[in-house]
Amino acid sequence: MKKLLLILSLLLPAVIAQALPFVPTTDPTLSSNYWYFLKTEGFYCAADDSEIAFRNSADASNDDYLWCFVGNSDVGYKLYNKGTGTYVMYEGLLYDSSYTNTYYEDKDGVSFYLKYYIPSWNVYRYLFMNTYQDQYGSMRYMDSDSGTKGVFSVEMAKEGIPIPADPTWTRFDKDGVGYGYIEGGNGAPAAEGQPTYHMCDNNAETKYVGYYSDCWFVMKASTDVAVKQYSIVTSDNSRDLPGRALRSWRLEGSNDCVNWVPIDEQTDYPMPFENRKEVVVKVNDNRKFRFFKFVATNSPGMYVQISEVWINEQVHNNIDVWSEMHHGCNHPITRTWLCRDCNVRGRYMSPPTTAHSYVDGVCTVCGLAEGETLLLYNGQALFPYYVKALHASRISENNWPSAPDGWNTVGFDDSNWIDLPLPMASDNHSGGPFELLQYNSYWYGQYNCYWMRRTFNLARVNPADVFTLRCVHDDNMVVYVNGQEVINAQGWTPNADNASWGDAYETFNIPATAFRPGQNVLAIYIQQNWGGAYFDCELTVKGSALTGDVNGDGEVSIADVTTLVDLLLRQQSNGRSDVNGDGETGIADLTSLVDILTN
Repeated sequence: MKKLLLILSLLLPAVIAQALPFVPTTDPTLSSNYWYFLKTEGFYCAADDSEIAFRNSADASNDDYLWCFVGNSDVGYKLYNKGTGTYVMYEGLLYDSSYTNTYYEDKDGVSFYLKYYIPSWNVYRYLFMNTYQDQYGSMRYMDSDSGTKGVFSVEMAKEGIPIPADPTWTRFDKDGVGYGYIEGGNGAPAAEGQPTYHMCDNNAETKYVGYYSDCWFVMKASTDVAVKQYSIVTSDNSRDLPGRALRSWRLEGSNDCVNWVPIDEQTDYPMPFENRKEVVVKVNDNRKFRFFKFVATNSPGMYVQISEVWINEQVHNNIDVWSEMHHGCNHPITRTWLCRDCNVRGRYMSPPTTAHSYVDGVCTVCGLAEGETLLLYNGQALFPYYVKALHASRISENNWPSAPDGWNTVGFDDSNWIDLPLPMASDNHSGGPFELLQYNSYWYGQYNCYWMRRTFNLARVNPADVFTLRCVHDDNMVVYVNGQEVINAQGWTPNADNASWGDAYETFNIPATAFRPGQNVLAIYIQQNWGGAYFDCELTVKGSALTGDVNGDGEVSIADVTTLVDLLLRQQSNGRSDVNGDGETGIADLTSLVDILTN
């Protein structure tokens, strides 16, 4: 432990200094000091006439029970008593040229040992409290036998509320406001032993790992700031350990680091299983705070791991970009970017480049029919795709919440909705009916629902185009295109049990009249009732073959005559210029086109 503390103190002195379970002072006579009641977890029983009172359950108004820590981690700490106005003076603790200050040795991030060094004896001693009726005790020095160390914890008094000193600013938002770690606790480190200050060290490759649900940490901002949004960065191995995903939490604000008010709270959030992924949560709170407390509230007994927590909009610089996956001609190329400042990773999609390879009218690479175009891809081969989503739970057995007005139309403002990574499955997905299907986030709980939106653009729409939605849904699903209801499916996808994507999905045709040139929105309401849960979908369009549509604008008009005449004059053809179907483009096709227009 001493070696570890020494290494950390050399590497991160500012961070370690702020990670104490108490706040030291340089002037104990100031009224703005933190005053503490010292408590003990065990004691060494020894008779002594000299007593130094420590607060356990005695009267809080008695200053003899109040102490502060004077000093720092380099020179050590003196214990100053408010009631007597003096430092601890007891045998080896008499502060003169012969003795050094008291040192702090961490036990578990919450409790600690107090020890001191006697140079003339060249020995360390540990401080003990001999409790008497759980109210006060005496302090004496003993040998450094680990079995007889005194273990202390501190409790802040209800008087004296100083503002903790500025920490090292480890992260800055886009407006230049700095943030740094102050303190944390209540989440005992798991086997990895990752501390809470990793959640604010500006490095997505480090993380906090805790076993308890109520791990917390406090950060300070360089100025008072209102929270418009905040970011949570997933750990460096979220993909391998989805059961450790942060699920529930709350964010609080304060201006004195004592009195906290809620800013935002999330329950069963569908955290993505991507490594070092920045997840942005919109808040838009107008109140300004200097301190922020983040508390993980996962179910009791669950491991939780978090890489970073940032306030407000972030900027990533020095970006490296590379191609990571290419899943075939029907899918975009997945490109990954890496911020060399903080090691956060992100993804974006480039258009597909691989040509189709058709055999008997079906592509052997992607499975699409000839003439079919993928508008919105599924998540089985490409991981993940994101939708804008809003989550809600059932109000009562037969009472479900209403959707926001206009949520299924193109112009709806979904900027405050979450970025939901799909496909999504319940936590009993593994070994369940969707065992063979990919998923990228958990769908927690029963009797809840999501509203989802995916937008896309169409250059033109032909009334004879065939639009197809393929999906796996559990349970009820209602689909809208540009505000028009086009599918209403009750229950779950009937053929999804232990099937791969190609065998599991259910197919629905959507009339072309629901679509329009320009921007379109596919809006989906999906409701989970009981049992397993799953959702994934894709949208394709197969272009029509309207006889006479020479220019491909989706209709037959005089413009097609102009196009065909131009092709004939240049002795050229295209796939639509053989109007009469004789296998070649010629003057006979012009005659057939005129007949179509005049009849």
